[in-house]
Amino acid sequence: MIERPPYNHSDFRLDFIGIGAAKAGTTWLADNLRKHPEIFIPEQKELVYFNKYLRLLPGTENPDHGNSLSWYHAFFEPAKSERLMGEISVEYLIDKQAAQKIFQYQPNVKIILMLRKHPDQLFSLYQYMSARGVFNYGSFEEAIKDRRDLFENYFFAKHLQRYLDLFKSEQVGIFFFDDILSQPEKLYSDVCAFLGVDHFVPDGLRTKSNVTKEARLPFLNHVIQKGRHFITENKLEFLLPLLTYTGILPLGKYIRDKANVRPSYTKPKMSPETREYLRDFYADDVRVIEKITGRDLSSWKGE
Repeated sequence: MIERPPYNHSDFRLDFIGIGAAKAGTTWLADNLRKHPEIFIPEQKELVYFNKYLRLLPGTENPDHGNSLSWYHAFFEPAKSERLMGEISVEYLIDKQAAQKIFQYQPNVKIILMLRKHPDQLFSLYQYMSARGVFNYGSFEEAIKDRRDLFENYFFAKHLQRYLDLFKSEQVGIFFFDDILSQPEKLYSDVCAFLGVDHFVPDGLRTKSNVTKEARLPFLNHVIQKGRHFITENKLEFLLPLLTYTGILPLGKYIRDKANVRPSYTKPKMSPETREYLRDFYADDVRVIEKITGRDLSSWKGE
């Protein structure tokens, strides 16, 4: 049994933190780890506490970064004290300071990283951002050209190295999206072994999580998202309680996330030319990841 102080004690610390990558199976992992009787993850994913800046809005400060540690730990109030506790925020991987801040917070914390083949990860991210109204481009290729900053965020090895420089190698668990598709039971078992909890097989391991949808009216979601971004960019977060109380914020979220989205009737495809371009673009990154993990990533290289 774990002996730990309560969530509101100054010595309380998390046991593990997932750092990404975006659209690489982290929601699937969080959904299924919540089912484990020895693990607690808050229902709200993406607490993004350790990032000073937001990746979607270059140069924009993260309004939650300045919150107190008690604010962060309050998400764990419902947990039983004997459970392992952790959270997953995909922005931690690509933020330059997050690794150091996490290390300062808890040098013994375990780090979980999920990785996915670059072209598929980026295309899925593009679709997700488009459905939510963050992106308003006519094509994936247009987004690549206009938002180079975002696509250059996913040189995995460079970001991973910041964590390997700080944490012991046995504290960093690296897992792959490919295994969710081919052997989810083994992947889940490997994550449990890494965290040091008992073997457990939850229902639904072969059920997809956070499936990207498409907007019925893309411009509407874009307008809603631009309004939300305006508040963050201009540090107007103090308006959020009022917007929530009046129903404006919940209505916007409902339209953006439910009423104005639908399943994709045809699976969008990336052009072979774009896939080859991205494969070449990240070729060196793949080789370094292979060296770090010892995993054969021939399928990532098109071999």
